[in-house]
Amino acid sequence: MNTWTQLLIICFWDRLATPYLAKYEKLLQENGIAYEVVLWNRTPEANIPVTTQDGNEISVNIPCKGSIVQRSLKFFQWRSIAKKVIQQRKYSALIMLTTVPTVLLGGFLLRKFRGRYLFDIRDYTFEKYKILRKLVMRFIEGSALTAISSKGYMRWLDPSDKIMVNHNITVERSDSYRAPDLVKRDVIRFSFVGNVRLDTQTEALLRQLKDRSDFEQHFYGRILPTCDIQKIAQGEEIKNLFLHGSFDVSEKERFFEDIDLLNAVYANAQNEAEIPLGDSTPIPNRLYDCLVFYRPLVASKGTYLAELIEQYGLGCTVNGFSPDAPQVIRDYAHSFDPDAFMHNCDCLREQVCEEEEQYIASVGALVRQWQ
Repeated sequence: MNTWTQLLIICFWDRLATPYLAKYEKLLQENGIAYEVVLWNRTPEANIPVTTQDGNEISVNIPCKGSIVQRSLKFFQWRSIAKKVIQQRKYSALIMLTTVPTVLLGGFLLRKFRGRYLFDIRDYTFEKYKILRKLVMRFIEGSALTAISSKGYMRWLDPSDKIMVNHNITVERSDSYRAPDLVKRDVIRFSFVGNVRLDTQTEALLRQLKDRSDFEQHFYGRILPTCDIQKIAQGEEIKNLFLHGSFDVSEKERFFEDIDLLNAVYANAQNEAEIPLGDSTPIPNRLYDCLVFYRPLVASKGTYLAELIEQYGLGCTVNGFSPDAPQVIRDYAHSFDPDAFMHNCDCLREQVCEEEEQYIASVGALVRQWQ
């Protein structure tokens, strides 16, 4: 490893909430680049120092809860610590994961690291405010390269030759994977995979399916602190709900055998025309799970994911509040053609893999240039 090169990856969450971190670590390791990582531990144990280090992993241990004002103050406390870490260690380049930390450190980035940071956009935050959207574009233009995890983000970003698509496809396809024979299923195993949260459409559909004997509702993943799915399940005695808890990516192959349809119904609006950009433009990891494990998707109408599903024939789309949503899902299962569906998955996966190879090659060339 070239120890004279020191690159820092900045994360705004812990490792479990930043699955795309592993891609950058692997790429840096393959290119012999020395690096460190800053992570934010938002639920630290009592009396732990504000910053700790284990190997090349620096943890900022600041609890983040309470009102918007209280959380905002924590954001600026994090900013002060992260900036100090960067200044003290004199890194040659940075990889900024997600928008908010990039905005918080924005002025410093443009002054000290212009052309020497990679900006990875994973979310839509407050870009509805024109001043913030202009700031984000400034940080894109000041970057060496900007990754977007969804082409849907071009609904709110301006075109730029700095932007490339970065797909979070982390599992390789196996010839043993086959689509389920949904036509013969008396009970559909409808499964949510990822950090568990209940957007309003997700919750609405959860309630609609609770008394259906022809559906099982499975949730695989860490339940976020703001999610009250356990309270709802107990209060309403939902019998067909199964919570499986956190998992490692390596475990997916095992539990995907027990999945029939992937639940990607997430939107915080009852009216499709009012779905916020933060819900309508991202691509969840479930799209890639669909392409690899051959499991059809059910997504919220009015989202970019729904457009992809309809364009490539990858599942069905519903409004979680619509009374006919359960029947739409059931009708899709009854008419499911496994061979046609697998062909559709292969077509999109081939395109995704080509774009991903181009991105990996570009980042590899960039980090080698930074040596």
